[in-house]
Amino acid sequence: MSAPASTRAAALPTIEWDAPAGCPDAEVLQAEISRHLGPAAAAAATGSIRVQARPDGAGWHVAVAIATDGRTQERTLAVASCDAAVRAAAFVIAIAVDPARREPEDVVPAPPEPPTPPPPKPGPEPQPEAAGDGGPAPAPAEVEALTPPAPGSQAPRRRAVRGLVYAGPGMQVGMLPVQAGLAVGAGLMWPRARLTLGYTRWFTTEVQRPGETPYGAEFAVHAGQLRGGPVLRAGPLELPLQAGLELGALQAAGVGGEPNYTATALWGAATVGAGLTWAPRASRGFFAVGLLVEAAFALRRPQFVFEGDREVARIGPAAFRGFLQVEARFP
Repeated sequence: MSAPASTRAAALPTIEWDAPAGCPDAEVLQAEISRHLGPAAAAAATGSIRVQARPDGAGWHVAVAIATDGRTQERTLAVASCDAAVRAAAFVIAIAVDPARREPEDVVPAPPEPPTPPPPKPGPEPQPEAAGDGGPAPAPAEVEALTPPAPGSQAPRRRAVRGLVYAGPGMQVGMLPVQAGLAVGAGLMWPRARLTLGYTRWFTTEVQRPGETPYGAEFAVHAGQLRGGPVLRAGPLELPLQAGLELGALQAAGVGGEPNYTATALWGAATVGAGLTWAPRASRGFFAVGLLVEAAFALRRPQFVFEGDREVARIGPAAFRGFLQVEARFP
């Protein structure tokens, strides 16, 4: 709406109030001005005043133009509401008429518009400098400025593939006529999986059979394992679930009744197991220690027999094993 305000004192300037519908009218503005001015100040006021209020984003934009003595003073304010626009305009007008006043706290001067940069002045184009041999110098190659990222701006990226080596003792019951051994191996690990190739040396164990003449053999086992599967993680703890294949050689040397008896048999097994590994945070992912428990099921069961059908040993159907493993990981 746009309307001239009526005056309560004839000496007050002519005030034109321009605001959208729903805002207080010009009489409210006039009353607010009169509330701040005394009779003496009102009698001295001359000229004309124009006030315009418009919504601006979440607040309001108020422009006040005061024309006195042939000069026009303009003031732009930012306020929170249309009611605050009325109070702000009244204060600005009151200050113009009577400068010995203080501006209210809810009035914020609007920031000035940035100055428009002057257009670049035309100048002579740069000429290429002559090269040392008298020819034109080559144009400089464009170089892209690379700004290094600020520390901590990017989360550390987890390595996609890492290597590992492990070693540790093992124990087994069933299937093979041996009990204690030592396992070593190497492999690859991903954030959610791992694959290893290992070797286990089961230590020599003597098997004795009773009879009129006791007999038996010393057995030693060399075995290779291929294991792999998913890995579940919870902080520094890992739970590898592994399945694999094993291929081994079982060596026997007779003792007792057949001291010259020697035999070697190949055998195979399928394995399935689970582990629990702890990778302490202090090691920064380069060290871990864990326990692997697995079951092995024989795929081939050779038999060792002396002359006269005297059986010394036969590969059993299954075995249960446990390994304590210490791992080094890289990079």
